Amino acid sequence: MHKPFRRAALVALSAVFVAGQTITAFAGYKDDVNDGPGVKKEVSQEAPDGSSAGETPVQSGDTETSASGSQEQAAAGQPAQEQPQENPVPANQAYLQIQLMRPDVTWTDPIVDDTVISVGEGGFLSMCIYTNNLPGDVLYRTYASARGWSRWAMNGGHSDWQEGCPVEAVQIRLNGVFGDRFDIYYTSTLSDGTQCGWSKAGGTNGAMASGKIITGLRLSMWGKNTGTPPHDMNNPLVAASADGVQFVDGMPYYSNGTGEPYTGWGWNDRDRYYFVDNAPVTGWQYIDGYKYFFEADGRLVSDLEPYLNAAGPFMLNINKQMNAATVFIQDGANGFIIPYKTFLCSTGDDTPIGTFKTPEKHRWRLMNTGEYCQYCTRLGSGLSILLHSVIYSSPNPYTLKPATYNWLGFNRSHGCIRFTTADAKWIFDYCPVGTTINVYESPVPGPFDRAAIKTVIPDTQNYDPTDVSVPENGLQ
Repeated sequence: MHKPFRRAALVALSAVFVAGQTITAFAGYKDDVNDGPGVKKEVSQEAPDGSSAGETPVQSGDTETSASGSQEQAAAGQPAQEQPQENPVPANQAYLQIQLMRPDVTWTDPIVDDTVISVGEGGFLSMCIYTNNLPGDVLYRTYASARGWSRWAMNGGHSDWQEGCPVEAVQIRLNGVFGDRFDIYYTSTLSDGTQCGWSKAGGTNGAMASGKIITGLRLSMWGKNTGTPPHDMNNPLVAASADGVQFVDGMPYYSNGTGEPYTGWGWNDRDRYYFVDNAPVTGWQYIDGYKYFFEADGRLVSDLEPYLNAAGPFMLNINKQMNAATVFIQDGANGFIIPYKTFLCSTGDDTPIGTFKTPEKHRWRLMNTGEYCQYCTRLGSGLSILLHSVIYSSPNPYTLKPATYNWLGFNRSHGCIRFTTADAKWIFDYCPVGTTINVYESPVPGPFDRAAIKTVIPDTQNYDPTDVSVPENGLQ
């Protein structure tokens, strides 16, 4: 079972963003092979005075003492909640780290500075990549003829692997602020010595149905709008045909590198499609137990609110492992199988697993540290756990602690579930008391890809850029 990915340290977002290519790495972790070396173990974090900073909400009235909240929590059989420190470490440069798992189930040293990472004639079984020093996601998957494509792994998780099935092809893409700032390029060396051309942003690189495996891999990360990197993009794949989403007269189709008809999901960077015999589906479709909606050009719609403006009822699924939340609406007697929209969130080790009914709400809520959050919905009766906004110093939208916004998507809470202020408000407004919330763990974010924050705010900004109550945001 995968553990939630962690960061050993969080950084200020006045980071120096790279103007050209840069990949810098540090020594890798040798942890459970099921997690990958990039999945870091929990690091204890303390407040500046050495005490733990708590996140437990005050339970019965906004002015009640923290002792009262702790007593109620203990009575509910829940461990004490703690909030990691929000003080960032000094600024640093954004980079990616990649390691490959050899056939003997050991991990290579991390790639350093746009350098080939070689694994020898046996190839590799899995790969692990994660971002550093900038919010966003790196997603990656691997292909072997005997098993097909793995699921997308993300941010330090390892790609699925099978003994005796060395990797023949890879895809890598970026999301969120990281993907807004950088492009990712990659190239493979094959077992017969072939040097593949470069691929970019989710393109397939390596070989398919050729009997060749990847024995070397090289990454190059380039800042957007900094000039064209000197990479040869020709012949990135040795295969019967091109692999992936192709476009003819603006319409997508899927070309399978094996030459066989393809039915399944396909990605073009951040756009997602579903193909049947190479052709994209459109409109409403039942796929994998869900009911999805696709645009006329085949793109999956991951926010149905502008289309349906549904009044509910809603159900909320929260994937604790991936810090991703999905809102569902009913499909008649089929139940809650229509994914309506998705939110990024931050959970913690003490976030409980299970099915809950929301019992109450609070517009502003005092936490036991003297800090506040907006648009609070209690997870379940007898629980101190809240679904709430990012953190404020006082019940004033101009007292935001900016690190709590910039690092949404990381395991930072010790129980409560954080959202942007806008997303917490949506839950507060549209999910009445009695709404069902399912908290679970899975390496798959949900029916949609994981959401991401759209911008990085400076450590001097004192308001959430999604908050409709702040005139500077221009959202009313």
